[in-house]
Amino acid sequence: MMKMTIHEEVVEAVILKKTPYKENDMILHIYSHEYGKMSVMARGIRKMTSKNARGCQEMMLSELTIALKKGMSTLIKATPLDYFRHIEENLESEIVGQYILEYFYRYVEDNQPLEKEYRMLYEALHALDLGYPPLLVYLLFNVFILEHNGVSLDVDGCVLCGSPQVVSISLEDGGFLCSKHIGHHQPYSQDILKAFRHIHKIPITAIDHLHISSSAIQVLVPLMESLIEEYTGIQLKTSRFIHQIV
Repeated sequence: MMKMTIHEEVVEAVILKKTPYKENDMILHIYSHEYGKMSVMARGIRKMTSKNARGCQEMMLSELTIALKKGMSTLIKATPLDYFRHIEENLESEIVGQYILEYFYRYVEDNQPLEKEYRMLYEALHALDLGYPPLLVYLLFNVFILEHNGVSLDVDGCVLCGSPQVVSISLEDGGFLCSKHIGHHQPYSQDILKAFRHIHKIPITAIDHLHISSSAIQVLVPLMESLIEEYTGIQLKTSRFIHQIV
């Protein structure tokens, strides 16, 4: 009989979700910098005496020592790196945080580590933890969802003629429209159009440079939801809670 090869490795990971397994165990669904999204068996973690429990909470960045093997790998040790404690102190931040985790859990491929994905996951949670407007983080994360699904909107000028004098946004055409091509579309103020351009141009790591009014955010949230539905068909369960905080 061939002996199973087990390789131990230390990874940095965000805990996306925990699934109870048997009486004392949990399956951890994580996104690690080194291996992308994967599932790990955490044995005995539901016991009161478990030393690893504090490093295996959802929406937490941890250093995990994992026994990698064919099939499901096993957790050996978990050390918390960042609890993102301030997220749970604000209901809006908590809802947006859960939205982010759900997307990664349901729509990101297993075992495909990508630096851009990992940085977006961490930076979005970090921005929420620092107290940036949750719905602004939500908008930036939805731009990531569009890009992650191969959607790139034209926010440099009219999508039909290139004119920089834009007055509306078209879901069907995928970008700005000028007054000549507005047709039946709703016109938007220059503040809204500028904010829409900025959330597509400025990365979440530069969120400090985004100065978008709460009234503009209120307009952009349902617009962004429509874009996600139109171009990706993705429907997250946590979306219904987003509606309650807009």
